[in-house]
Amino acid sequence: MVDEKHCPTCRQLHLFRKVTPAEEAHIAGEVGLAKARGFWRCTNPGCRWVQPYHVRSQGFRLPEETFG
Repeated sequence: MVDEKHCPTCRQLHLFRKVTPAEEAHIAGEVGLAKARGFWRCTNPGCRWVQPYHVRSQGFRLPEETFG
């Protein structure tokens, strides 16, 4: 499932997808497991931006060395 959202890293609209289990595990370490289940990732090549579905202000970039 994908949905179009504004990506603050790319500075334009891009498709977002639900995070993978590996991405979710990393996010859980940052924000807690309960919140990690609602994150989506920008699908633009090279972008590592993740955010809760409706809350861009709680988003962040995944580390490049792991998810680049």
